[in-house]
Amino acid sequence: MQRRGGYGQGDHLGGASPRETEILAFGLCNARLSKAVEPRERIEALFKTHQLWSLLVRDLASDGNKLPSPLKESLIGLGVWAMNYATAAIARDLPVEPLIEVNRNVADGLRAQNQSQTQARAKPVSEASRPPVMSIAARA
Repeated sequence: MQRRGGYGQGDHLGGASPRETEILAFGLCNARLSKAVEPRERIEALFKTHQLWSLLVRDLASDGNKLPSPLKESLIGLGVWAMNYATAAIARDLPVEPLIEVNRNVADGLRAQNQSQTQARAKPVSEASRPPVMSIAARA
């Protein structure tokens, strides 16, 4: 999700691609959710998860996002669910495991895309000329 003048533009975080940054962000959110023991830690972890999904949904909904519409719509729906669940988990002390599972599944999918794209680059030019696999932040 790379927006002009915003997320995904310019230098990448420590040389990481947008997809690698997304994988890292989901991992960090899950680490915080898993380790949260005190109520304040739990609320902060849920808030950070909400922030991550808010950023992703905002970018997915922007005109510049190049992902196919059906995929964008599915990811936006998942993001809206994650934000609603995070808010409800704060208010009603719901378990964090469903969010951890969703975050893990999305990160695993991004990892698989990353590996596929890396393997495609290593193949001969004729095979590598296929369209690249995109991250959630698919932009030109």
